[in-house]
Amino acid sequence: MTIRWRVPVGLWLVLWMAIGGRAETEPQPFVEGSWTIAVIPDTQYYVRNNKFAPVFSEVTQWLADNRKKLNIQLVLHLGDIVDRNNKTQWRHAKNSLKKLDGRLPYVLTVGNHDLGKNATDRTTMLNDYFRISDNPLNKKIFGGTFQEGRLENAWYRFKYANRDYVIFALEFGPRKEVVAWANKVASKHPDQSFILVTHDFIDQESTLFSDDGMARHTVPSTKNSPNSYGIGKGGNVHCGKQLWDAFVSRHSNFEMVINGHYKPFEKTGSNPNQVKALKALAAAYRGDTYDDGRFAHQILFNAQWAPKGGNGWLRLLEFQPDGKTVRIKTYSPHLDQWRTEKNFQFPVVLSPPVGK
Repeated sequence: MTIRWRVPVGLWLVLWMAIGGRAETEPQPFVEGSWTIAVIPDTQYYVRNNKFAPVFSEVTQWLADNRKKLNIQLVLHLGDIVDRNNKTQWRHAKNSLKKLDGRLPYVLTVGNHDLGKNATDRTTMLNDYFRISDNPLNKKIFGGTFQEGRLENAWYRFKYANRDYVIFALEFGPRKEVVAWANKVASKHPDQSFILVTHDFIDQESTLFSDDGMARHTVPSTKNSPNSYGIGKGGNVHCGKQLWDAFVSRHSNFEMVINGHYKPFEKTGSNPNQVKALKALAAAYRGDTYDDGRFAHQILFNAQWAPKGGNGWLRLLEFQPDGKTVRIKTYSPHLDQWRTEKNFQFPVVLSPPVGK
């Protein structure tokens, strides 16, 4: 069991001081000796038609081409791979992601749009188009699945430099039996640190009215939480708060939780009903401390409302040579642009590796 403390606002200053002593207003260069995990947010709008599908391929080609320059070791996809669960869109997604085969390992998770009729049920064509055997580098890190041959719920063992991770990829609104399975896997790896990749966990809208500007775990009443979809009927889903309570809070091994799904909003008034959705990038952050002093960073990123289905924006998590600092960066290969505002470029400090 953990005590859920929010990160003091002043911690941001401490983090900045720890790596340079000033706010970051310019793109931070790649540091020799660093290594990178790349994060691809919701790609559903790219694959809806032939017009924007090349942007998705441009992103994956850039990752493959820059894997040595930026020491990219792993790619994570945050779900909503497609917009509609049909053959045409899954083919587009496959054509883009296969550019990583043999070059980079990648972990996929499913969002609501990857499921039947926008999550009215849990049918998906994911496993018709993606298998662990497609990419020898995926096979190398593969740990297992909740259901044999199905990648909606899977775990991976990834080790590089001083980080030894079990990575969980869990379905949109994980079922009780899935969470029970994930807890069993976690209990078998007490000496590894954990990363959770799932489609729903924190949202951006909650930052507008929180007392510290940090995101909150989604709850059943959150707009577009898993509870509001067809799969939520009967109650066998976990939104962010429920997943925190039933899974993440029980294992202080968790260093990061990363999700997509949610829209960006701005305030139009003083109460929570007075908000306006934006056609922009969604980004939010939350931190919680376990009772043993370890720390869980929780990060939301989604770009699908930008032009062309996302304009190629992705996240780069650059693990610094000090073995504890990660610079969160936001870059578009399509635009060859960086975003440097505090929600898009900032450092986090990881807990020491488990057992150290």
